[in-house]
Amino acid sequence: MVRHPLIDMGSFPIYNVMAGIGLISALLVLMHNLKDYNLCKPEEDRLLLLLAIAFVTGMGLSNVGNWFIMPGALDLPLLLRIKSAGLSFYFGLIGFLGTAAFLLKAFRYDVGMYLNAVVPSMLLFHGFGRIGCSLGGCCYGKIVNWNVFNTIFIERFPAREIEAILLFIGFFVTQYVIKERRLVFYLYAYPVTRFLLEFGRGDNRGVLITSVLSPSQIISVVIISLISVYFVLKMVSQHSTSSL
Repeated sequence: MVRHPLIDMGSFPIYNVMAGIGLISALLVLMHNLKDYNLCKPEEDRLLLLLAIAFVTGMGLSNVGNWFIMPGALDLPLLLRIKSAGLSFYFGLIGFLGTAAFLLKAFRYDVGMYLNAVVPSMLLFHGFGRIGCSLGGCCYGKIVNWNVFNTIFIERFPAREIEAILLFIGFFVTQYVIKERRLVFYLYAYPVTRFLLEFGRGDNRGVLITSVLSPSQIISVVIISLISVYFVLKMVSQHSTSSL
């Protein structure tokens, strides 16, 4: 995880602390949301276990994915590679959603329904994680040297802070306003937001396919494209069926 010396709190593991707070908060919200599904205790416990396995898998892939986009990472010894690669949210998200969907389907849970219930927790965990980034000195923005009303000096573009605010807004929207199709909303709204904010990032995030766009921007485009194609095909299929 690349840190900037001017905004690094040193050896205190503030990122881990904030991630821990986010994880506990996300779990409490998830357990609250699962009450709406009237699961018996064994079913709920098994569901939480499956999601925990998916979470651990996602965390692992958030590090492993960076091995292939960070220059020179694969040449390092394993432990040093793990330490230097840091974490990539998108690789973690893909690992979590993919593993969760597979496990839920394998154990005969309604995949769409329960992933829908997880979305607010994902946003909450991510929001606290971004606060950890801000306090820990990673994921910093480009130098902008803004003097706001001659009273506030902003040296670097506040990419992390903006993203954290938007993630918390997303949490409140998906928790209290949007009850259906939360995952669809999330998979559209977050990639668009992330694509735009990446232009203000100043840290090295590696290279995926091309250096013109960051790896996160490329993944954002892929996610938006896949979701859009899925809905176009679904609409065409429904139209064809209704025409018969």
